[in-house]
Amino acid sequence: MTTMVVVASKHGSTAEIGERIASTLSARGVAAHVKDVGEAGAWLYESDNVIVGFPVYRQKFLSEGPLFLDAHRTELQGKPLFIFAVGGGPRLAPELTAELRRFPTREVTYFRGAITEETLSFFEKLQLKVAKQPSDADYRDWPAIEEWADGLLAYGVA
Repeated sequence: MTTMVVVASKHGSTAEIGERIASTLSARGVAAHVKDVGEAGAWLYESDNVIVGFPVYRQKFLSEGPLFLDAHRTELQGKPLFIFAVGGGPRLAPELTAELRRFPTREVTYFRGAITEETLSFFEKLQLKVAKQPSDADYRDWPAIEEWADGLLAYGVA
């Protein structure tokens, strides 16, 4: 069985979480690989399980994630689907969680991400300054991310 971790990532934090999920699964004997959302559609036929991750910015999903799920609804049908969202806030807004639950997913989870000033645009840096938020911060809880990946084995991810 093969598990594909599909990631949409604007600044790299979500991609790094996807890589950690895949490496955690691989360490447990699961054939797992990471694909960018732009190329993942071509590989869906080879995957038995699909994990999709994408970031949240200003209480909106980076559009590539939901667009991928909508565009590949047929190919995803019948495959175990797991979704993780990544953002800066302490939790995912209930309306965003509800939006994710419209997909036939086995589990939806949320992780906090990281921001690195050097990857931000001028506008993003300005927004953080106005909001009095740090422009360099890593909120990722690696043990929790690995624990979630381990928990996927209970769903039959193998």
